[in-house]
Amino acid sequence: MSHPAVKNIGFTAAQEESWLGSIEPLDVYSWLDNFFLLMLGGIPWQAYFQRVLSSSSATYAQVLSFLAAFGCLVMALPAILIGAIGASTDWNRTMYGLPDPTDRKEADMILPIVLQYLCPVYISFFGLGAVSAAVMSSADSSILSASSMFARNIYQLSFRQNATDREIVWVMRITIFLFGASATAMALLAKSVYGLWYLSSDLVYIIIFPQLLCVLFIKGTNTYGAIAGYLFGLVLRITGGEPYLYLQPLIFYPGYYADKNNIYIQRFPFKTLAMLTSFFTNIAISYLAKYLFESGSLPPKLDFLDAVVARYSQENMDKTTLVKSDNIILNELAPVNPRHSLTLTSTFTNKEAFSDIDSSPELSSAEDNLVTNTK
Repeated sequence: MSHPAVKNIGFTAAQEESWLGSIEPLDVYSWLDNFFLLMLGGIPWQAYFQRVLSSSSATYAQVLSFLAAFGCLVMALPAILIGAIGASTDWNRTMYGLPDPTDRKEADMILPIVLQYLCPVYISFFGLGAVSAAVMSSADSSILSASSMFARNIYQLSFRQNATDREIVWVMRITIFLFGASATAMALLAKSVYGLWYLSSDLVYIIIFPQLLCVLFIKGTNTYGAIAGYLFGLVLRITGGEPYLYLQPLIFYPGYYADKNNIYIQRFPFKTLAMLTSFFTNIAISYLAKYLFESGSLPPKLDFLDAVVARYSQENMDKTTLVKSDNIILNELAPVNPRHSLTLTSTFTNKEAFSDIDSSPELSSAEDNLVTNTK
């Protein structure tokens, strides 16, 4: 802010072309759509649940979550200041020169640009190093978590239940290489890092957030409803188009328009619509499947996902099944070995009564006879 090329951000905020920007009345619904996307779509992130599950207690996890919410508001202030500084800079008076970052389509790189051209050398050195370290830390943790989830949740649970630890490790190594190559290709081909982050939040909001709500708060939802909700939400999201990927919409909602690249932009909050459709589809299909199977309208053999009709095996049969089943063979039941925690001697003999009496031969022989007769 003290650089000679930087104007007063309060003065530039009051100018006609203010860095504060403005919201057109027709864009209010799309802004609300994006607001809910970033707010609710930020809940089911795997990185957040890693911190929650690693907490020492549920109370600590709750306190950490609320403190992190206020921490996000506080940490947004430096980002706002850096953006305001970049918009208030006469770049012709710096080594960066003209045209400015906006005209060069480098506005999303304003942080390293400000650090490099508006700060002293030592600040640029440590600042760019910190940014690089943070990016690499986030990248390797994301690739590692994606590989571990693929190896565990997909490869082992779906295809190879008996896979050894060594096999799982090799699957993780291979998927780390594949995911790393994919991430590199996305970084080289994508026009905007912000667009990639925005799109990933988009998918989390539409696909995963309704599933999380149903799992935690809606009893009776099952796998059939989850699959149907997933597909409906994904189809509605893809057919709505995506400007960052130059994907034209197939469904045109009210208020759409074409940008300078002739890509149609939706003003209608279709992302929230896709999320709500996924949510209610999950509930409707789940309860429909539950009713059809429990009422006998569909035979139990059609429950191929084992989501409604409970199929008991010899390993997990409960006591009710053991009693009611007519197919139990007696010689297949495991023999029960009785466990005697107390002997009859200790049950019928008052040791405290004998403790105060001298142990005479007559008493000892009488006690031995009692024990022998009892046995």
